[in-house]
This record gives sequence, C-alpha cells and structure tokens, in this order.
Amino acid sequence: MKLKVLSRIAAMIIIMGFAVNLSAQTATEAVDALKEGVAKSQAKDYLGAIESFKQCISIYDELGETDNGNRLSAIGQIPNMQNKQGLALYKLKKYDESIAAFETLKDYAATYENAKMAKKAASTIPKVYYAKGAALYKAKDYSAAIVALDKSLELDPKYPMTYVRKAQVYKDQNDEANFKTSVNGAINTAVAKKDTKSEGTAKKLASNFYLNAGAKAVKAEKYSEAEKYFNTLMEYKKVDSDIYYQLAVIYNKQSKWDASIEAGNKAMELLGDVTGTTKDAKVYYELGNSYLGKGDNVGACDAYGKANKGDYAASAKYQIEQVLKCH
Repeated sequence: MKLKVLSRIAAMIIIMGFAVNLSAQTATEAVDALKEGVAKSQAKDYLGAIESFKQCISIYDELGETDNGNRLSAIGQIPNMQNKQGLALYKLKKYDESIAAFETLKDYAATYENAKMAKKAASTIPKVYYAKGAALYKAKDYSAAIVALDKSLELDPKYPMTYVRKAQVYKDQNDEANFKTSVNGAINTAVAKKDTKSEGTAKKLASNFYLNAGAKAVKAEKYSEAEKYFNTLMEYKKVDSDIYYQLAVIYNKQSKWDASIEAGNKAMELLGDVTGTTKDAKVYYELGNSYLGKGDNVGACDAYGKANKGDYAASAKYQIEQVLKCH
C-alpha cells in the first residue's frame, strides 16, 4: 500500500517537474524570439522582425505575463519596424508598396496604442503620394500624376509643393486655367505657413509660364491673348519697365492708343534715370507710334525725337522727316 502511494507521489513530482521545465523553456523561447527580432531588425529584415516580436508577445500572453518588460519592449518595436519598412520601400521608389506599409503602420499604431507612430503614418502617407505624383509627372503620365497629387492634397491640403507639382503638370498640358488655380493654391498655402521658399518657387513658375505664353501669343499675332498673359504676369512677377513696354506694343497692335500711351509712360517711370544711354529709345519709339495712331502729331514728333538715337535712330528719323515732317 505504501509503495503504491509513493509511486503516485513520485509520478506527480515528475509531472510537476515537467510542467516547471516546460514553463521555463517557454519563457526562454519568448526571450529568444525577442533576441531574434532584434537580430532581424539589425539585418533590415523588418517584416521578419515583426513576426518574431509578435511571437514573443504571444508566448508571454500564453504565460499570463502581460506586464513582462520583454513583452512591452516587443510591443514597442512592432510599429517602429513597420515604419522602417515603409521608409525602406519609399527609398526604393516603390511608392504603392510604401503607402500600403504606412497604412499597416496605422493599424499597428491603433492596436498597440502608439500615438506617436499614428501621427507619423498620417503625416508620411501624403508625402509618399506627393513623391509618386512627382515621379509620374517626370514620366509624363500626367493623368496618373494628377490622381496621386490630388490624393496627397486630400490628406494634407496645406503642403505648397503639391500644388506646385500640379501646376507643372498643367503647364506641360498648356492648361492655363488649372495652372493658375494650382499656382494660387501653392502661393496661398505657402504664405499661410510663412514658407517663402515654396512661395518663390510658385511665383517663378508662374512668371516663366505667362512670360513665355505672352511672347508666343505676340509671335502668333494673337494680341488679345498676349494682353491677358502679360497683365496676368504682373500678379506673380515684380513689375518692371519691360513688361509695360511689351504691353505698349501689344496695345498698339490692337489700336488701343490711350492704353498704349499709359503703358509706355509707366515703362518710362519704371526705367528710371537713363541719362546718356539709349535704353529709353524703344519706349519712346513705341510712344511715337501710339500718338501717331491717335492722330496727335505733336506728341508723336516729341516722342520720335526722343527715340532718335541708338538702334532706333534711323526709324525715328524717317518718321520725323518723311511721315510727320516735324518742325
């Protein structure tokens, strides 16, 4: 009888000993999983690291050790690894995969209550869409570029350079209306953020667009279009004498004599003191054309007289002596 009881006790001790050893082995496996996650992270196998950290957490959960420090460390590492995975894909210009990775980061941030990484994902996703749009623009896939850039603006409407990229797309498509809307969006958001660099970039883009468009319109003798473009140019570029000179020429081509005279006088005002030079000759010559067209011969003679120098000397002299016979 005593022998049977001892046998049962011995069996229980063996079973209990096995259970203790099993628990110890499982805890060791949890630590090993944590170490494995760290090693994979250092090898930049971020997804592999995440799986190892998940395994570590799962083991501690089975053990009921939810407050274990190793478990908490593993929890903190999962969003961090997912963030690194998203960034790695971004650097490889795998934009769609990167976006998907950051969407997963949002899920992990919610699951593991990591507010910092939730904010990181929310701020990074629109930047990846922006980069995708910029790459598509460079590849001249304009429609897809606009879709990506619009998504970026949907998520972050306060990033000036996204509007600039949209403006570049519309510039290449010669879509002036949408170009202007995008440029203004860039300028407005840049001003609101006191981002003078982006504001300058947008204004320079607009200045070049309207200057080139105006010059092309003049060459094509589409003077009403040229007038619109040069007037719009002044919204984005510091006004100078040459812009008003161009407008004086354009107005003359349309027989808008008074508007041309006003533009010519403004050009002279901005030209400043040019004593001893011939820089003002072209402006005075255009003013002479304006007065001549208007029928003001006195004004025309005076303007041609002031234009009678440099490259305009021969033309001005002809108007004075042969056309108007000024005295």
